[in-house]
Amino acid sequence: MSSAVSNGSPELDELAGHSSYASTRRVFRIIDRVSRAGQGLTVKALARDLEISASTCYHLIGILVDEGYVEKLPHHAGYRLGPTVGVLFGRSRRSGNSAAIEPVLHDLARIADRTAYFAVLSETDDVIVTHLHSPPDCPPVGVPQGFCGPSYALALGKVLVAAGGSSAINRYLEQHELRAFTRRTITDPAKLEAHLKETRTRGYATDFEEFAKNLYCVAVPVVDERGRVCGSVGLATTASSPTDELKRLIRLARQAAAQIATALRGESRIPTFDGLV
Repeated sequence: MSSAVSNGSPELDELAGHSSYASTRRVFRIIDRVSRAGQGLTVKALARDLEISASTCYHLIGILVDEGYVEKLPHHAGYRLGPTVGVLFGRSRRSGNSAAIEPVLHDLARIADRTAYFAVLSETDDVIVTHLHSPPDCPPVGVPQGFCGPSYALALGKVLVAAGGSSAINRYLEQHELRAFTRRTITDPAKLEAHLKETRTRGYATDFEEFAKNLYCVAVPVVDERGRVCGSVGLATTASSPTDELKRLIRLARQAAAQIATALRGESRIPTFDGLV
């Protein structure tokens, strides 16, 4: 393994001689390695790649796990990126797109009288809530802003995984353990596959107490000018909501998704919620 390459800066040349500099570089290399092929990765193999001792590698991995940058998969199945990476990713996306997303979600929450969300997928296909707005004088319902969690149990994530088609759905099923959060969580791979394919066909997703009791959510994709799904818009309500209310929320979410897509393209004329209230 080659040593750090100097860029000619005396300050960096001096810094590269410190052990802390080498350790810092290794930490970033571990995160990169896990992001590319963390499943099945062992500490011994990682230590060989980094040309360090196994004990040092265990120490660095332990720090990353404690800080949430890396998660250990069950049954000695390797590692994956942790929720902290998802939060940072969400912040980076939010900083660039907030001007387009924030005003629309604000209006959506007010008109729907429900908590409104915008979410994206992480590199490991977990759902990340990057934006959230609640109606005036109402506390948020559902997951918090910055949340990174299981796409298969939340409408915001389901609609994003489903948008990728059969290949994305199959990849998700192969790479994720489906554990139950409530008695309604879909944990059977065949049932989840059928559910996600139906979600793709109808163009919206739902989760009915699949992540938390008394929480119903609907979500729709946001499609950019190239036809790619760049995020999802969702609304959270309670288990007591009637069918007509859910249909209204889906219509409002679709209109908000169209508004955000238009705003992200930089077009000045943005569709309104007229006629959908």
